[in-house]
Amino acid sequence: MRNIFRGLKAVVGGGRNGDSPDDEGALRDIENHAVNIAREAGEILRWHFERALNVEYKDDKKSDPVTNADYECQRYLQNEIAKRFPEHGILGEEDDANARERADSQPAPDFVWVLDPLDGTRNFLSGLPIYASSIGVLYRGAPIAAAVFMPWPSDVGSIVMHARKGGGTRIDGTPVPALTADAPDGNRLVTLPGGFGALFDVRKQLRGKVGELRMTGSIAYELAMVAKGVTQYTITTAPFLWDAAGGSLLVMEAGGVVLQGGYRKLLGRLPIALRWQPLESFAPSWTSGTTTMKELREWRAPLLLGSPSVARFVAANLRGKTNVKRRLTRLARRRR
Repeated sequence: MRNIFRGLKAVVGGGRNGDSPDDEGALRDIENHAVNIAREAGEILRWHFERALNVEYKDDKKSDPVTNADYECQRYLQNEIAKRFPEHGILGEEDDANARERADSQPAPDFVWVLDPLDGTRNFLSGLPIYASSIGVLYRGAPIAAAVFMPWPSDVGSIVMHARKGGGTRIDGTPVPALTADAPDGNRLVTLPGGFGALFDVRKQLRGKVGELRMTGSIAYELAMVAKGVTQYTITTAPFLWDAAGGSLLVMEAGGVVLQGGYRKLLGRLPIALRWQPLESFAPSWTSGTTTMKELREWRAPLLLGSPSVARFVAANLRGKTNVKRRLTRLARRRR
């Protein structure tokens, strides 16, 4: 990560007077802007909440809704980022097809703002105030700043969790306690995917310690809950970059670890074990002027987040089920 800090002075560009800030100043400037626009984006969402919405669906099964609130929020974020950091790239979940095609064919700038204007759209549509507006800023693929808006019981009815690389995680400016748990606790909350049992075998050492299961319907929200200390860890099996870019840094800067899963393959293409490795970058093979926005947009991988000891213990005691085993399990269930 030291190379990232060296590059900031050369690449960020100056403030409004054109002077190049030092590394800490550049990061703080980016973080502050992310916090300010995340808060305003949240106010847009709060205004639309429980009001009539125009709803479209991205799939034929109508399982992936998008609303005018999503679009309005993303337009606001894009405009504010472009005004303040015109040389930075922007990748949003709700990019229209033409903009996506243009951007994806070009090399990605070293700085990319990754936006999920409304994560938890179905909750939002249903009147359930569990959703988030997530901003993650990447430098050559590595997360360096984040701001995540969430409805929350507070004086103003919401919070913004935010972080910058090396600056710790905060809630509206107040540092959060560090994640220091030594082992998973069966009585504490966790968030896991709905298909967890079909995807993973739990080894003996973890049985009884998995935790009290909750599912919120928003990956960005669940990652933030780990950073806040509400849940002890979370596993998400196939997030997109916009789901994970902001929350991952919140967990890291709260003293936690983000582990990325990948299958270790033997016997041809048969996956026999799930290997978890610390995530340092969403584009570890980044090459400036070559890596494209499409490569970032297509990132997907399982993630496990928590305190270092908890996350590593859980990772060591999970085994990904092979496709063959999953098929046999489904077949056995049908015969019962």
